[in-house]
Amino acid sequence: TMRNLTILDVQAATLPVAPSPQHTLGPAICVDVVNKAVYALVSDNNGSALLCSVQLDTPGSMAVTGEARQVCTLPFSMTSNTSVLASNMQFLMERESVFLALRSGDIFTVRVEVQGDSEAPELVGTVDSGIMACAWSPDEELLALVTGEAQLLLMTQDFDVVDEFPLAQGQQGEEVQVALGWGKRETQYHGKAGKAAALETSDPVQSQIANARMDDGEDDGQTRISWRGDGAFVAVSFIAQNGAREMRVFSREGRLHSIAEPIEALKHTLSWRPSGRLIAATEKLDHRHDVVFFERNGLRHGEFTLRKQTRHVLDLAWNADSSVLAVTALVDTGGAELEVCVELWADRNYHWYLKQELRASAMPGGSLLRAVWDGEDPMRLHIAGSRAYISVRLHAAPDVAHVASEQSNAAAVVIDGAQLLYTPFRWANVPPPMALHTVDVDMPIAHVAFAGFGQGNDFAVLLTDRRTVVLYECGAEALQGNCPVESGRVRLGVDIIAHQIAWPRRDALVCLGTKHEAGDQQIVTAVDLGDSSGSSSSTHVLDGSTRVVRLVAAERPNSTSPLLLLAAADGLVLEATVDEAGAIDAIPLTQLPAGCVEVDAAVIESETEPDTVIVVGRTERNQLFVNGNLLSSVCSSFYLRRDFLVLTTTTHFVRFVPVDADLLTVTVSEEEDETIKYDETRRRVERGSAIVLASPLGDSVVFQMPRGNIETVRPRALVLAAVRRALDARKYREALINCRVNRIDMNVIFDHAADSLMADWEEFVAQVNDPDLLNLFISGLRNEDVTMSMYAGPKARVAVARPGVEQKTTNICRAIRPVLQATGDSRFMPTVLTTFMCETPADIPAALQMLAPLSTDERDSALTYLLFLSHVDTVYKAALGLYDLPLALLVAQRSQRDPREYLAELGGLNALSSEEYRRFKIDAQLGRAELAVEHLCAAYMEANETSREEELWAEFTEYVDAQEMHRNAIRLLSGHRRFADACILLGERQASKREWSQAAASFLLGGAHTKAVDAFVQAKEWRAALAIASEPGVGSAQTVHDTAVSASAVLAEHHLFLDAATVLLEYTERDEDAVALLVRGAHWAEAVRSSLLRQRADLVETTVRPGLLEAQAALLEDIREISSTFTAKLERLREVRATPLEVLAATGQPGEADDSLDNIDVMSDTTSMASQFSTFSATITNASSRMTGSTARRLSKKNRRKEERRKVRGKKGSIYEEAYLVDSLAKLIDRVRVHQSAVRDMNWALIKFSWLKAAAELQSLFAGLVETVLECEKFVFDEQRMQMRLDANGIPEPVPLEVNDQGLASQPKLPKPVLPTFAWKIDAICE
Repeated sequence: TMRNLTILDVQAATLPVAPSPQHTLGPAICVDVVNKAVYALVSDNNGSALLCSVQLDTPGSMAVTGEARQVCTLPFSMTSNTSVLASNMQFLMERESVFLALRSGDIFTVRVEVQGDSEAPELVGTVDSGIMACAWSPDEELLALVTGEAQLLLMTQDFDVVDEFPLAQGQQGEEVQVALGWGKRETQYHGKAGKAAALETSDPVQSQIANARMDDGEDDGQTRISWRGDGAFVAVSFIAQNGAREMRVFSREGRLHSIAEPIEALKHTLSWRPSGRLIAATEKLDHRHDVVFFERNGLRHGEFTLRKQTRHVLDLAWNADSSVLAVTALVDTGGAELEVCVELWADRNYHWYLKQELRASAMPGGSLLRAVWDGEDPMRLHIAGSRAYISVRLHAAPDVAHVASEQSNAAAVVIDGAQLLYTPFRWANVPPPMALHTVDVDMPIAHVAFAGFGQGNDFAVLLTDRRTVVLYECGAEALQGNCPVESGRVRLGVDIIAHQIAWPRRDALVCLGTKHEAGDQQIVTAVDLGDSSGSSSSTHVLDGSTRVVRLVAAERPNSTSPLLLLAAADGLVLEATVDEAGAIDAIPLTQLPAGCVEVDAAVIESETEPDTVIVVGRTERNQLFVNGNLLSSVCSSFYLRRDFLVLTTTTHFVRFVPVDADLLTVTVSEEEDETIKYDETRRRVERGSAIVLASPLGDSVVFQMPRGNIETVRPRALVLAAVRRALDARKYREALINCRVNRIDMNVIFDHAADSLMADWEEFVAQVNDPDLLNLFISGLRNEDVTMSMYAGPKARVAVARPGVEQKTTNICRAIRPVLQATGDSRFMPTVLTTFMCETPADIPAALQMLAPLSTDERDSALTYLLFLSHVDTVYKAALGLYDLPLALLVAQRSQRDPREYLAELGGLNALSSEEYRRFKIDAQLGRAELAVEHLCAAYMEANETSREEELWAEFTEYVDAQEMHRNAIRLLSGHRRFADACILLGERQASKREWSQAAASFLLGGAHTKAVDAFVQAKEWRAALAIASEPGVGSAQTVHDTAVSASAVLAEHHLFLDAATVLLEYTERDEDAVALLVRGAHWAEAVRSSLLRQRADLVETTVRPGLLEAQAALLEDIREISSTFTAKLERLREVRATPLEVLAATGQPGEADDSLDNIDVMSDTTSMASQFSTFSATITNASSRMTGSTARRLSKKNRRKEERRKVRGKKGSIYEEAYLVDSLAKLIDRVRVHQSAVRDMNWALIKFSWLKAAAELQSLFAGLVETVLECEKFVFDEQRMQMRLDANGIPEPVPLEVNDQGLASQPKLPKPVLPTFAWKIDAICE
C-alpha cells in the first residue's frame, strides 16, 4: 500500500503494580467501546488481583486520564499458578460486565459502572478439570471453552452448556482436503511396486503427528481459540497427544469443519482475520520465522517472513477492519537483552509491509507487554506495559511531496520496515510493491516528512527509536532518476519521544512527541540542523487541555518560511513559528468544526486584500472542512495544490475545487448538474480509489486502486489549468503539445486569449516551429468559442459572445498565412495549404495557385498533401476551374479514375480552338452556370457573322433556358441585337410558370405585343391588355373584341363578375351576358342600372327579376340551415357544461372503445390490447394504462394522430367536445356577420320590385338569428371552463396557464369573434 501508518498520539495512564514474571503477556486488558473505558487486571504488593479502569475521553479530544482507578479486588491471588487467566479478559457489552476465566476453572463476572461504584465480583461457575482456553464469539452469544480434559464446550450468555465434545473427535472434518498427488509415486505406474503403493492409505492426522517435530521450547504449550468475524466458525490450536501442535476449525453448531494441513514447526499464536478469509499463525523454521495463513478448509494459503531481528513471537492480533496485523514479539534491537516490540504489518498486492514498530523503550514507562486492538476504532491500539496503560492512535496516509516547484519530482515514499521505497512519479510510474529506488536504513522507519522549502524533493526520516532522524537529499542526480543520498543525521534529545516530524526550513527540523518522563505531556521541539547532536534545540510544551494529532509543514508562496501547523483533536489548528534563534511558539490559526486526521493548508494571495490562509482537514468520518466550512461529507481522500483542491468521494468521483475565496463558502454537491454539458470539475473513478498525490504543478493525479495497483490519470481540469498557465506565459509550444497529448480541443489555444494571440502570430510560429503541430492546430479550428462551451472552466462564466466568432477560422487562416510565407521556409508549405483548405469555404483554387512557382519535387509533395486534405475529385474540379489543363491532368493522374475517361475528357477540351468556348465547357461541366453563360456569350460574340453564329445562339438559348439564366442573358446582351430575343425567351419561361404579370412585362420589353396582351389577360389585368390591344397598329377592332371576350371569361372564372360585366359592356354588344354576370355576382343595382342605361328594360324582366327570386330562396335556405345548426350546438353546449369535468376526464381517454367493434368475435389470443375491443372492458383498460406508465406511453404515441383527429372532430362525450362546440359556434357567428351585407343588398332589390312580403320574410328570419347570437354570446364565450388535453402518458390534464399582456396568468380561452349588429336592417320593412 502507498499509505504509511502515522502515530497521531500516544497517551499513558499509570497502573498500580505490574506482574513479576519476565516476558509474560502482562496485565490482561479489555475495552468498553460504548462507555470509552479500558479495564486492566493487575496485582497489588500482596499479590491480590485488582481490577482497574482507565477512562477514555470523547473521540474529539482522544484524551486519557492520567492514572488508573481501582474498580474492585478479585477473590484470587495473582501469585498462584492456578489463578493465571486462561485467556485475556473480555468486556461483555450486553451485560456491562468484565468476564474472567481462570485456569483453575473458576469463571467470574464483574458488573462495572463508569460513574460510581461497581458490583462485587460474581463467581458464575467452575469447570472441575480446569480451563485451558476460552473466547467469546463476536456477537457475544456463544462462549467457546476448552477444558483440562481436552473437551470443547459451547455455552450461552447465561453459561448454559449447548454442546460438549472432545477436540480430537475425528480424523476428517466436513471440508476434506483432496490431494491430487501430482508427481507422487502413488499416482505413477511402476509395475507391482506401483500398484502396492497406490493401494496404501494414509491417515492425515497420523501423518501430521508423524511429521511433526517436537517443540523447541518457544511454544508456550497453551491452547488458543479464535473466532471468525461473523461468529460462524471457531479455530482451536492445541497440543495433541503426541506433542505436536494441531489446529482444527469447528462450526458454530459444534461440528468439526476441517483440520489444518500438517506444518512441522507450527507455534502457539493464532488469530482469525475478522473479514473471515485467513487464519494467521506462526511457523519457526531453522532459517526464518514466518507468519503463515490458513484457509477455513485447513489448507495453507501463503505466508510472509518476519525480520531476522524477530526472535520469538508472543501474540498475533488483527484490527477491526482486517487491514493491520499486530505481531507482538521479542526483537533484537541491538541491546543487551531482547526487547518486546509490536510490529504492525499491512498487505497489498500480495506483499506484506512492516509499517510501524512500537518498541518498549520508545513507549511511556519503558515497557510493552500486551497489545489489544480497539473493537470500534480500527486504528486505535491499547497496550499494557509493566506499570502503565498506553493508548496509541494511528492513521494511514501517503507521505508525498507538496512543494509546487517546476523541479518537483512528485515523489512518494512507502515504509517497509528498514527499507524506504522511493518513487518519483514525475519520472516513473512504478507500481507497488516495487519502487524505482529502495533506500536501506539501519532500523525500521517510524515517520517520513518531505521538505517544505526549495524544490520539495528532500525528505527526513524518523527511525523507530524515536530519537534519530536521517536526512536525505535529492539533488540534480536524483532528478535524472538516481537514488536519494543521505545528507546527515540528527540525534534528538533524551527528553523527547518523537512521533511525527516536519522539515519546514533547511536549517530547522520540528518534532512532535511526548516527554520521556511524562508520557501524556506533548511537546514540540525545533532542532537546529547545524548541530548533529540535537543539543541546540528549543522545546514548546503544549497545553494539556487538547491533544495535537498532526504536525504539517505547508507551502507559503513567495516566502522562505512555510506554514507550520499543529492540528488538535478537537479541531483547533495552531500555527507554529520558529524564529532565527530557534525559539518556537504556537498561536491559534483557525478552528475546524471537528478533529481531523489529515490536515493541509494553502495561502490565497490577493492584490487588494491581505493573504488568506485556508486550512483543509478530513475527519475519520469522511467529512472535509475548509476552515469552518463543510465542503463535503463523503470525502475519502484529498490533495491540496495551489490552484485546486483535489478530492475523491465515497460515491466514486474525483472532484476539482478551485482554491480561491469561494472555497470558504462553497459546498461540493454530489448531484450532477444536468445544465452543464462539459463539467471538468468531476470525473468518475473506480470504486474505492484513493489519491496518492497530485503533481504539485503538473497535470497528473496518481490513484491507488483497492486491489493495490497504481493508476496515473491526467484529468481535464488539471490539464486545462496547465494549458492556461502556459498560454498566459506565452509558452505556445508547451500548451500545444499538452493539448495534443491529452486530446484537448486546440481551439482553446486561440479562444483563451484571442486578442493577444491575434497580434502575436510571429512568436507563435517561431516557438512551435513544427509544421505537423501547426497543421494539427489549424485543421482543428472551428467557428466556436470553446471557452464558453466545452472549456468554460470550473467557475460559471457569463455567456458573452465574442464578436467575429462566426468567421474565427477564416480570420486565423488569413492572419497566420502571411507570417508563414514570410519565413521563406519550404517546410511550412503544407501549413500554408492547410490555411487555404480550412477557410470557410475552402479556397482550393488559391491553394492550387501556390503550386505554380514550386519545383517539380516540391509541387508533387505539396499536391500529395493537398489531396490528403481534400477529396481528389474536388481538387480535380478546382484545377479545371482554373482552366489549367496540365494541372488538372496532374491531379487526375493521382486519382483512382480510369485514364481512358479523363484523358479523353481533357483531350477534348484541349482540342477546342476557342478559349471562351473551352471555358464555357469547363464551367458547364463544373456546374458554374453564371460563368458558363458569360463565357458562352463571349464565344457567341466572337463568332459574330460567322458560320457558327446560329449554332452558338441555339446552344446559348438552350443552355440559358435549361439553367434558367435568362436575367444574366438579358444583362449580357444589353444593347445587342439579340436583346429582344432574350427578353421573349424570359417571358416564355415566366408564362410556363404562370407568372403572367412578369411574362407580360418581358414580352413588352421584347416587343411581342400580342403575347403581352395574352399575358395581361391571364393576369386579370384587363385594362392593360385592352390598352395595348387598342393601340394603333397593334390589332384590329375584332382583335379588341376578342380580347374583351377572353378577359371577361377569365374574370368570371375568378368570380370577378363586376369587372367581367364591365368589359363586355364597354367593348362588346353582348348586353345579355353582361347583365347575367351582374346577377350572378348579386350586383342588383348595377344590373338594373346597366340594363336601363343600354335601353334594355327587357333584361330586367327576363334576367334580373328571376335571378333575384332564386337568390332570395337560396339565402333563406342558408339562413335557416345556420339557425338550426346554431341552435343544436348551443343546446349541446349547455348539456356538456352541465356535466362535471371529472366525468368527462374519466370517459374521454385514448383507450376509449369504438362502438363499431362491439360485435367482433374473432381476435388474436396473443394480443395485449384485447381489453380494448369492447365497451364493457374500456374502463379496465384505461385504469391499467394509468397504472403502467410504459403501456400508457406506448398507447399515447401510437394513437397521437388519432387523438388529434378526435380533437378536431369533437366526438361526443370526449374531453375536447366543449372546445369543439365553442369553436363551431364561433365559425357560425362569422358566417352570420358575412351575410349582413348580402341581406341588406337583397332587401333593397326586393323593395325595388315591390316584393315587400319576401323582403319582410328575409329580414325577420335573419334578425331572429342575429338576436339569438347576441343573446347567447356571453354564455358561449365568457363562461368557458378549463380546457383539457392529453399528457405524454395519455392521461387528461389541464392546459397550462398563459400570461396575457398585463402579466396575468389565466387559462387560455377561445377568442370571441366579431359579433353581428342590426346596422343592415331597413326600418321601412314591417316584419
